[in-house]
Amino acid sequence: MSRHTTAVPDAVDRRMIELCGTGPVTEAVRYHLSTGGNRVRARLGLDAARALGLPDAVADACACGPELLHNASLVHDDLQDQDTTRRGHPAVWQRFGPAAAISVGDVMISAAFASAAHHPDPAKAIALLHDAITRTARGQARDLMKPRLDLASYRGLVAEKTGPLFALPVRLALAAADLEGDTAAVEIGDMLAFAYQVLDDLKDRDADLAADRVNICRVPEPGMRCVSQVHTVARKALHSVRVHALDLPGQAGTSFCNLADRLDSAMAEHANAA
Repeated sequence: MSRHTTAVPDAVDRRMIELCGTGPVTEAVRYHLSTGGNRVRARLGLDAARALGLPDAVADACACGPELLHNASLVHDDLQDQDTTRRGHPAVWQRFGPAAAISVGDVMISAAFASAAHHPDPAKAIALLHDAITRTARGQARDLMKPRLDLASYRGLVAEKTGPLFALPVRLALAAADLEGDTAAVEIGDMLAFAYQVLDDLKDRDADLAADRVNICRVPEPGMRCVSQVHTVARKALHSVRVHALDLPGQAGTSFCNLADRLDSAMAEHANAA
């Protein structure tokens, strides 16, 4: 499987803002998007769409819908957790107020569904968007309960909270190309989510422990409080991602492999700095 990474053009951000309409809420959307972010889910959608030879308008739908949902979840998550900053800037609720933050997240969710109008199978796209939202919301609700988790439960929570929006861009691309592989894409998204969240947890370890949040370093599993062992477990998950991505049709798995490569590099950097 050849590897290539699609850079996320500014046009994706412009399209997301356009889908959100006009008015004060959209200005807050514009502010949130301007604070940065890697557009990971948009990259997944663009990479998968390009691998499958889909038209640009369809690729935009595969990129924008998941990225809008992800950013909506961040805006709502900051409000729920009362986190005052996001990406080094005031969180939306902190700058514009809690009521505005709720509206900003709601508008981005609605805009994600609007993006489905450019998918060749809008009904299927809407169903996939809804499935991703419901799983993500279920995982977020569990996370907010601040449960004490063993490793298996941690994997399950992360799979629900983070996995759906990793799988969604590729699921949309596969559906647009009328190809099989949806179930496999969901499973790969869950594996990616585990590695992604582990890396995030390691970076946020001290802050999460101080705030009594779920973190891999709190899992009472033998070895999980050893950073090197945590790295090893996460990188095994990334290896599994690459293996299973090879089975997706039309090289759609290229997008997953690209992200796995980036996460593996980030994990190695963290291990070297630890």
